[in-house]
Amino acid sequence: MSTSDGIAARGAQARNNLVVALRECCELADGVETLEGPELLEVLVYLDSLRFVMAESGQLLQGVVRGYGDDEPV
Repeated sequence: MSTSDGIAARGAQARNNLVVALRECCELADGVETLEGPELLEVLVYLDSLRFVMAESGQLLQGVVRGYGDDEPV
C-alpha cells in the first residue's frame, strides 16, 4: 500500500467514524430530553465519548482533505 493509499484509508475511516458518531448523537437527543437520574448521566457520559471521537476524527479528516489537491478529493 502506498503512502497516499494509507492516507486515503485513514481519511475514509475518520469520515466513517465521524458519520457514525453524528448519527448516534441524533439518536441520543430524545434520551437527553426525557431521561432523568442515572439514565441521563449514562447518556451524558456516552455523549462525552462521542465528542472525543468527533474531535479526533474531524481533525484527522481535515488534515487528510487539506493534504490533497482539488483534483484528488477524499
